Amino acid sequence: MTVESVESADYCGGLIDFSNCAEEILYLLKVHGVDYLFLNPGTDSAPLQEAALALQDRGVSIPKIIACSFESVALAAAHGYWQRTGIPQAVFVHVDVGTQNLGAMVHNILRDRAGVLVLAGKTPYSDDRDVPGSRSSMIHWQQDVPDQAGILRSYAKWTFELSRSSETSQVIGRSVQIAAGGIPGLAYLMLSRDVLMDPPSKNTQRRIDRFARPIPAAMDIEALRRIVDLLMSARSPVIITGRLGLGGLDVLGKLSALGSIPVISRHPGTMLSSSHPMQIRSEKIAKEVIEDSDLLLVIECDVPWVPSRITVRPEAVVVQIDSDPVKANMPLWVFPVDIGVVANGDLALKQLYKDVSARIRKARNRRPDRNKKLNLNNSDRTEEAVCPAGSVMERPTLEDVISKINSVLTPEDIVVLEAVTNNPIVLHSLERLEPGNVCFSGGPGLGWALGASVGVKLASSRQRVLAVVGDGAFMFGVPTSALCLAAEARAPFVTVVLNNDGYRASRLPVYELFPNGASAMAGEVIGTQFIQPPDFSAVARACGAYGRRVDTLSDLLPALQEAFSVLDGGCCAVVDVHLECGD
Repeated sequence: MTVESVESADYCGGLIDFSNCAEEILYLLKVHGVDYLFLNPGTDSAPLQEAALALQDRGVSIPKIIACSFESVALAAAHGYWQRTGIPQAVFVHVDVGTQNLGAMVHNILRDRAGVLVLAGKTPYSDDRDVPGSRSSMIHWQQDVPDQAGILRSYAKWTFELSRSSETSQVIGRSVQIAAGGIPGLAYLMLSRDVLMDPPSKNTQRRIDRFARPIPAAMDIEALRRIVDLLMSARSPVIITGRLGLGGLDVLGKLSALGSIPVISRHPGTMLSSSHPMQIRSEKIAKEVIEDSDLLLVIECDVPWVPSRITVRPEAVVVQIDSDPVKANMPLWVFPVDIGVVANGDLALKQLYKDVSARIRKARNRRPDRNKKLNLNNSDRTEEAVCPAGSVMERPTLEDVISKINSVLTPEDIVVLEAVTNNPIVLHSLERLEPGNVCFSGGPGLGWALGASVGVKLASSRQRVLAVVGDGAFMFGVPTSALCLAAEARAPFVTVVLNNDGYRASRLPVYELFPNGASAMAGEVIGTQFIQPPDFSAVARACGAYGRRVDTLSDLLPALQEAFSVLDGGCCAVVDVHLECGD
């Protein structure tokens, strides 16, 4: 038997000697596959902090605990790790205020269907001085709120409170099962410190096994046949994806090439290789393809198109394959769907490719002209940023930045993307030969990329990680906390800031809604530019990282080369590029 199996047998037999519930929880997290606990400590985490050292001294395996100075960064890191591994990690936050500091990262977890376990402290129940862990400070009354879990109830998959130590094994097993099983999501477990200090249970029902995670659903055979028939008869089909694993991406690449079926990825993480002939990277071409299509195969995608910008042909057939096709957590999801199928996208693609490849091969020559047209259009850089009149021409453009990034990246490097309004141009120009080597939040919460880069690096330790972010996203990402976390975790990464001097994402809607308004006439929008923006390179240096500001094109490549040299030496680097193009 292995050491782990001996420990497991001893645990189930009640032979492992735990001092309290906190020790039992740390042990169980490790047994259930949690390798990292991102800790934001407070008055309620003391039993876990003590338990960690006590168990390590006794040689009991527990998750590696990494201190994190801000909660949203910790959750982003756990999210990034999930994207690369599909294994939920744990985050500890301090009662209600720590839960609130998770912020918009909770929304990203929901929309990306990421599995994460959040452990949250809770105000102790007892105020008796003789009860271990009882209330001992004024703050223990101030942080006692009626519905702590309600802070994120609209976003969490599951909320619970461990109120008795006798239920520890069932609750921890259930929490990890919930986070990873079915449609993954956020499991939120509250723990008061007096319960954490309770003596360990002698419950003979304690166990670590039989918390099975459901096997993902495959397509019904009749639905499969119907979709194949539609693919064979369609004049101009298109596949639109949102979430796929690496296995699904591989099959998607084969299927789309075999049938000359263009692919539009609404989640950058599901993009095929940038050299794949069927991968549409241009928003302009994506619009043309969708509006021309008579069959739209939407696979695990929340927003396949924006109706105010793209008009689908009335006679076009829309087929939706999704683990959750109803999307009840989006109250007004009313996209037209003719055939809806409950199935895992990766499995569905494997079924399609395996069962119909012979028939698809016969259709190869039915759409050659369209295939050729798509190749030509994708190789044509039609999406360019428009430079304002009177700008300083020696500053690098966005196209310059991506071109230089392409020159320093290797195919194995991973790009974590949060360029906001510049995302379409970055994706159109970025060369990624290995599918799945672009990570994206999958949700609307800004400030994800920096923390996520730490989790991505932890999960892919042999690969280099580059975060490409806007200046607004950089500030939202709490860079001091993220760079501190990277040092604590020994998970360095390079950040390139696409600095367009403010909140471009908030400027553009004003110009769009009021094209002849006062803001357009003045060339400025209130609240989107700063009188004295931070020096991001100085912020990096203050955190012990390499930091360099780039204002001229001639400095760009040397800065990137030096940043990656620093990265290879084990330190983070931030290159703040002030762009020529902006609005």
